[in-house]
Amino acid sequence: MVGTSIPSTALPKAASLTEVLLAPSPPLVELSELHRLRHTFECELQMAAGPLDPKDRVRIDTYRLRNSMTGKNEADSPFRWTPWTARRPIGVESVRACLSNPRLTPVQATHEAIARLIRRADDERRPDSLSGWLAGLAIGGRAVVQAEAVVWTTQLLTALDWTKLGRPAVGGDRSVVVGSSGHVLLRGRIEVLARALSGDGSFGPQPVLFSMMTGRPGPTARAELGLTALTVTLDDRHSEIPLRVIGWWPQCGRALVVPVDVALLSRTCEAVVATVRATAPTRRPRFAEMATRESAERKTTRTAPRTARKPPIISAERVAS
Repeated sequence: MVGTSIPSTALPKAASLTEVLLAPSPPLVELSELHRLRHTFECELQMAAGPLDPKDRVRIDTYRLRNSMTGKNEADSPFRWTPWTARRPIGVESVRACLSNPRLTPVQATHEAIARLIRRADDERRPDSLSGWLAGLAIGGRAVVQAEAVVWTTQLLTALDWTKLGRPAVGGDRSVVVGSSGHVLLRGRIEVLARALSGDGSFGPQPVLFSMMTGRPGPTARAELGLTALTVTLDDRHSEIPLRVIGWWPQCGRALVVPVDVALLSRTCEAVVATVRATAPTRRPRFAEMATRESAERKTTRTAPRTARKPPIISAERVAS
């Protein structure tokens, strides 16, 4: 119906997902365990990132983690905006607008979000930004972008029962630099951050996370959700440990509920260290060039023809003395 938002109960799993997301639970990670895990993680990261140039920084997000765990260690390709990559930032802004104004539909909200971004392009003057990219598109291209954003917005709006979430934060991605060297940056993708219910039915202090994924859950899904939980856990700006993280794959209608415990954080740390270790040699060609040059010099030294050793020349005055 025009003029009204899609009800959050349009999909039958919305109520059950919301109930599982907010379910009360005691904390599963003690602070002492977290301190030991963090110390070990930072030490292993420092060793894994040893070959990196001091100016280099490896960004570990779900995409890089998944590729590393599945053996697809491809070279980094430059990011570019497409209707697929633009739909999430536009969708996040549209979801916020729909929640603040229940009369908005996803179509109206995405249209207004794109219009605001295009107006912002004149102030930013950055052609590589989302605003600049949208401003350079023709009307047909913007229509394709809006269509993708409408789908994403609708999927998130219908995934949960928003009337029971209290005051959730939508699109609160976290970025954390780990270790004193600053070589590694963790990027956690969060669609919704809410607070779990306490025993008396009120909202408690423990955060719970909700991530909306694409496709279907694969063998790396638990580690990808663990990365989101690990990023929030290591964020010193908030100092909070989430109770659980839920992954939702709307294309196949499947969900994965992952409690955040020490085992999950430890396995995620191991996966991150392995990813950094696999990435580090490819991100510092200067070391490879130095090693190749030194090897060539040693080879030249070994293969160089030996010359006869001449006896030292002693002056006549020294002999006479």
